[in-house]
Amino acid sequence: MLTQVTQTKETKTISVLLVDDDHQFRAGVRTFLGCSQIQDRAIEVIGAADYPALALSLAKQYSPDLILIDMELIEGDGLSLLQQLRDSNISSRTLVLSGHQEDYWIYQAMQLGANGYVFKGQVSQQLLDAIATVMQNQIYLPPEVATGFFRKFEKNQASLPLQLGQSCNLSNRENEVLYWLVQGASNDQIAKQLYISVATVKAHLTNIFLKLQVTSRTQAIVAAIRMNLI
Repeated sequence: MLTQVTQTKETKTISVLLVDDDHQFRAGVRTFLGCSQIQDRAIEVIGAADYPALALSLAKQYSPDLILIDMELIEGDGLSLLQQLRDSNISSRTLVLSGHQEDYWIYQAMQLGANGYVFKGQVSQQLLDAIATVMQNQIYLPPEVATGFFRKFEKNQASLPLQLGQSCNLSNRENEVLYWLVQGASNDQIAKQLYISVATVKAHLTNIFLKLQVTSRTQAIVAAIRMNLI
């Protein structure tokens, strides 16, 4: 077990809590982040933990900007930690760094509120982009991760009727557009299904994105899942 905490934080520093049970991996990520900047902001690993209870305690004590979470932990896993962070109303953004590439882990992590998911083999290529994205309050799902997420999503939806809620003040037409968006329909296909123009579909999507506070189709679907709109 390794715990190291810095109690002061620069205004322009992105504070990170690193949660992983692999000492060598933690050391490598710490070194990588220590030599990096995102939009002129230095990155500081203020603490490290290898099991959920310690990670939750440090998150409550130091309120890091970002928590990097592995799925394999001592005395638990990343999914249980994500649930505990949600239940405790921790405001830190969360980014999964995991060797698990199975659809189940990806889908469950995103359902439990993770802001992004990066495979460990892609850390050097994707981690900084992922941090920059989630720090802008957006979801980071690279193509290889998004594919797994949607595979699992489609399997889950195959046996369940899709029902859209009325949250976020979506209009009836916007709910219909969101329905077909979730089904994977293109703008042209949505237009044909609803007997409207493609330009009108785009206008509705713009409104949906604004109301859900997202910037892409993938983010809209993930947001809809989390907000029980589907």
